[in-house]
Amino acid sequence: MTRINICFATLLGGTLVTMNSLSAAAEDGLFPGDTIVATGARTPVAADTLGTSISLLEGEEIERRQIPIMSDLLRAIPGLAVNRTGGPGQLSQVRIRGAEGNHTLVLIDGIEANELNINGEFDFSGLLAIGIERVEILRGAQSALYGSDAIGGVINVITKGGEPGFEAAASLEGGSFGTVQATALISGGVERFTGAVSAGYLETDGINLSRFGDEKDGSRIITVNGKARAQLFDGVSAQAVLRYGDTRTDNDGQDFDFPPTPTNGLAVDAMNRQFIEQLYTGLSIDGSFFENAFAFKTAVGYSRSEREFVNDSNDLTGNEGERLKFTQQFTVNLDTPSVMGAKHTLTAAYEREELDFENFGAVPDALENQRRSDNQDSFIGEYRVGFADQVYLSAGIRHDDNTLFDNATTYRVAAAWLMPGSGTRLHGSWGTAITNPGFFELFGFFPDFFLGNPNLRPEKSESFDVGVEQRFFDDRLKLDVTYFNADLTDEIVTVFDFATFLSTVENLDGKSKREGVEVIMAAQLSDQISISGSYTYTKSRQPDGMREVRRPKHIANFNANYAFSDGRGNVNLDVSYNGKQLDNEFIAATPESRVTLDSYVLVTLAAEYQLTDNIALFGRIENALDEDYEEVFSFRSPGIGAYGGLRVRLGE
Repeated sequence: MTRINICFATLLGGTLVTMNSLSAAAEDGLFPGDTIVATGARTPVAADTLGTSISLLEGEEIERRQIPIMSDLLRAIPGLAVNRTGGPGQLSQVRIRGAEGNHTLVLIDGIEANELNINGEFDFSGLLAIGIERVEILRGAQSALYGSDAIGGVINVITKGGEPGFEAAASLEGGSFGTVQATALISGGVERFTGAVSAGYLETDGINLSRFGDEKDGSRIITVNGKARAQLFDGVSAQAVLRYGDTRTDNDGQDFDFPPTPTNGLAVDAMNRQFIEQLYTGLSIDGSFFENAFAFKTAVGYSRSEREFVNDSNDLTGNEGERLKFTQQFTVNLDTPSVMGAKHTLTAAYEREELDFENFGAVPDALENQRRSDNQDSFIGEYRVGFADQVYLSAGIRHDDNTLFDNATTYRVAAAWLMPGSGTRLHGSWGTAITNPGFFELFGFFPDFFLGNPNLRPEKSESFDVGVEQRFFDDRLKLDVTYFNADLTDEIVTVFDFATFLSTVENLDGKSKREGVEVIMAAQLSDQISISGSYTYTKSRQPDGMREVRRPKHIANFNANYAFSDGRGNVNLDVSYNGKQLDNEFIAATPESRVTLDSYVLVTLAAEYQLTDNIALFGRIENALDEDYEEVFSFRSPGIGAYGGLRVRLGE
């Protein structure tokens, strides 16, 4: 039986077991319809009223799975393909529904986190799971709400805040590959002021990323989160957030020597080092008046990413990107009971974004030593209406006034119908989206290797999805099937010339098509046992019909959780399947420009037991099948690993 058939059988078998077991489940619903999310609209909204596909990773679920790095947790989300260039700390990309990595907009507590110094992409390698309250993943075109980079969707990471009282927690673990991890969290406050601070440290000796030699490539990741909220007076609050990341990794390099050597195009042992610093901080004031008939939000967010690279010869190169963003938003809520019990929400917003980028090379006064900047003013409008607590419609429009590009206007509409008494929810959305070229793509900065193209046009997408969700057994079982389709024009690609070993960048003519199906299942079999699963089929091709790289046709996930001893113990099984996928190869001696990477299955088994009210033991096995696999061509990934530790909690 093939791996994909095994995954289908696991998912189907779990569903059949569910059907036979739910009659003994408790009456409380597993999926409350009033869950409020921050990402699906310009103002918080109940998840079930959204026409757009959204998934949630809650803090309790993150803790049960024990997976320390956020990108590995995202493998459980339908429609998301994850690629990591080797072990922990190495470049990690997330692609949504067949879109590119820089088509995924990442927010951290609402602050735009995509990095200007890697073409507007977000590197998930340094995003530890410590201090995360929830992750909201919105799939489909969202530029009408959030602007550039939201072609595939939006991932909003919400860190933990405080509650009145006091709470503290700390953990220490160790394990395979010389891995040590420590975390700490303190939160609390009084009625009008609350706050939380968390920190995480992860260090590992790693593995040899290259197929050659035996030099290990280790990493060290530090993360600090902070959030404080104050009730200034009735109806008005202020919030300050901060996240700091410091990642240091050893890297193997790819052999691009000219003329080519026998290892040309492959990863080879090297003493390369990379240093990454990331800072995200913001301040917001929000308020509502007249029983929430009128609301406002004023916010300023700042992000900075700095990367430095040191090669075998101790040559230092690097770059830095900064984003400053100001937002002013006003919302009016209005009820018209005489018109089908309608409830209206109208939001208008203005955003000002200022971008600065600097690149520096090892040689003073070289051509790569450049500074660039860009500014953008945006005007956003959104209208939402709900009829009789059953039918929900929304429409959004955004106009971006750019400095470097033509101005752009994007649109979005969505609808959801909660059919009364049936447990059925129909949902769908349509939208347009853009991604502006990155500074590297425009200006190159490395004239001996990578040439920029200042005439690039922004990538543009038009997409839609339609789906049906069905709930059974008093909301103890949920099934959802969604079809999605997107057309991308002016796709930006990098072209490598084997004759000169130079890379150039250009817009493709024609449409790059993406389409597929997402299937989601979740169930509470009993008070102790819950299961969930998803499968995504994605077809993603360029205008010439060639498959896109690092976008597998088939991805699937299955998770089972068992709580025992009145909740003192917990066992979690997570199985992720990644199908065959293409990747670029740069071997001059072969005629191919792309190679097929084998499929793989990653199994994680985690367990925890509460020894006392304050102390718990936990442990997990990662890659339990000891898969030998590559997520990026020629860069190896870790084998089986075992980890264990102790957690202490204090307070309420």
